Amino acid sequence: MTLSRREFLTLLGGTALLAPGVHASAFPLRGTYALAGVVHPGRGASMPDHAVLVRAGRIEGVVPAETVADRPILAPENVSILPGAINAHCHTLYSAGERRERWLLAGVTSIGDVASPLDALPALLDSPPGATATASTCGPMLCPPGGYPLPVHSPEHGMVAATPQQGADAVKRLADLGVTRIKIAFEPGVMPEPWPLFDPATAAAVCGEARRLGLGVRCHVEDLSGLGPALDAGVSVIEHVPHRWNDRGRIRSVLTPDGAPAPYYLGLLERMVRDGVAMTPTLDVFTRTPWNGPALYEPVRAFHAMGGRIALGNDFPYRRTEAGMPVREMRLLARAGLDKAAVLEAATVSAAEACGFTDRGVIAPGMAADLLMVRGEPGPDALKDPLHIVKDGVFIC
Repeated sequence: MTLSRREFLTLLGGTALLAPGVHASAFPLRGTYALAGVVHPGRGASMPDHAVLVRAGRIEGVVPAETVADRPILAPENVSILPGAINAHCHTLYSAGERRERWLLAGVTSIGDVASPLDALPALLDSPPGATATASTCGPMLCPPGGYPLPVHSPEHGMVAATPQQGADAVKRLADLGVTRIKIAFEPGVMPEPWPLFDPATAAAVCGEARRLGLGVRCHVEDLSGLGPALDAGVSVIEHVPHRWNDRGRIRSVLTPDGAPAPYYLGLLERMVRDGVAMTPTLDVFTRTPWNGPALYEPVRAFHAMGGRIALGNDFPYRRTEAGMPVREMRLLARAGLDKAAVLEAATVSAAEACGFTDRGVIAPGMAADLLMVRGEPGPDALKDPLHIVKDGVFIC
């Protein structure tokens, strides 16, 4: 039973035709229906003429569209169906209402908040199904006394851990409060005197306790000197692309004269690939700084060519980066060598993995029905204006 959009929404609602001013979120969460078109699962080959089966807010399966006979099916012409986009690196939009207005209504169905005060955690964890963008949370960034983020951000964005025991205890405290990831930094800054960094034992204790509790560790690294220690500690994701290098007081380029990443850098990128450590480059924010240039793009290009996992995040709201669909970040990832399929993977399944979402970011049975329908191929232009947005099975538009 293939229906027009109006007929489909009428049947899904179970009542009269959708009246002007009535929001699609009024439809019941536990609808049973199918969306048909070219299915892009997030990772793997696309599936033309397939349908995504939805029941009770979850994906039931993906089948050839012609086989669907037990439910209404929405099948506009020339559409792609993909997982809801995820911005894996952002800040400050805490309330469910803000996340709905600034992210969900643009097609970003989940976000990764990568440093927030303790008192923001209840709002971030308030994610009613079908009503707002789901938030992954880190809480305050764990740091040594005087270390990043304390020199540049308000004190409530950092939680000091001076010893291995304090580091492990801080992880336990944050886990008890419901965080889904831990955030640390290996960031010496650009001042004449470097900021304090975690000692190896404390960093290892933080990462070890996080692993024991099933939490990944996201690590802020802008200076290449911090990348090796971060990997030694056992982090899961490198946040930002290291683009400058203070090598024990000697300022060096991260690139060779011919524009490739320096051999030391290449070795660390290869280690990241071997160890399964992802990168969220946040190119959008850095291209708005004096650091804009090949030092941003070439390490990402090399890491991607090695098979490294790249997650999409734009570091909203810093340096005038924008909420909504992170189209500029997508285009910058393309400039760094990612094709359309790789950009889509970065914005869905890889972003979900960076954030610690285990039931989002991919179209597969059992996953939450966070879905987008767009006209034609799912590139940045199409994603700017989704045809339909579905959150936990609920039609948002």
